[in-house]
Amino acid sequence: MKYDSQITELKNLLPTAKNIFIALPVGADTDRLAAALSLFLIFEAQGKQVSVVSEDSMRVAQAHLFGVDHVQKTLPQTEGGNLTLTLEGVASPDGTVPALEKLDWYAENNNLNLVFHVLPGQTFQPAKIVPRYQGSGFDLVFVIGAANLDSLGSLYRQNAQIYSGVHIVNIDNQGNTGFGATNVVDTQASSVGEMVVNLILDLGLPMDADTASNLLAGIFASTDNLTNPKVNADTYMAVAQCLRVGGRKPGVSATIPQGPQPDLSALIPSTPIQQAPVPPAPSPEERPAGEAVLSETPEPEWLTPKIFKGTSLG
Repeated sequence: MKYDSQITELKNLLPTAKNIFIALPVGADTDRLAAALSLFLIFEAQGKQVSVVSEDSMRVAQAHLFGVDHVQKTLPQTEGGNLTLTLEGVASPDGTVPALEKLDWYAENNNLNLVFHVLPGQTFQPAKIVPRYQGSGFDLVFVIGAANLDSLGSLYRQNAQIYSGVHIVNIDNQGNTGFGATNVVDTQASSVGEMVVNLILDLGLPMDADTASNLLAGIFASTDNLTNPKVNADTYMAVAQCLRVGGRKPGVSATIPQGPQPDLSALIPSTPIQQAPVPPAPSPEERPAGEAVLSETPEPEWLTPKIFKGTSLG
């Protein structure tokens, strides 16, 4: 259980979470995208409402990942979430409200009335009342491979209220500000994919062949086909786990050198190589004296039977 100590609270929240939002930073590479899609596939198979959002356009090299067609560019519309009415300018720096004694509420017809009981001699005058929804109905937000929330780009800047009051799970293998309620940050891990394999095991989640294939694609892409110096025993254990459930390793194609090609003309002979001619048979005048001429047609006497007689000596 590699990350068991970091995910104690997450273990309690995940079983009842119904609506999950997975956010990717701007410029997410194949490793981060594959990790996000793997979690998407697992949570969706459990019947949860899951959204994967990135402001980037998917690249051709990422089209082979399972679930890539579910990546959205904008946040989905959700229902629910806690409504907070912010009354600006009435609280002290220590978190108290000096002018306020207590707060009551009561329903009247179709209306809800909030009653602020002000202490005698005090003034309670909010400068502005701002309504906002906390979490916008999301039970959990997973942020994959982001150093901080600003790394999410417009997904954060235009929707900051979504990340307020909701449990954020921060998963990263690089420098990180630890902005989540649950922080799974491992700078020794070779890839986010390797981390997610261990996280899946620690949470006791099922992993199928498609999920495993995504994670293998991310691990191999992040480690240059397992040649990166950060690759260690944990990396190979993660790869083995993915292969056990039917994950497929990404195809490794040979790299064709780009740029000017070497001039091999110097290795090619300037004069074509020709086959040596077969010398003609010598004419009778050119034959050495005494050399017999062999005829292709045997003499008649060669074809008649021969009887050899011998004499005994003694």
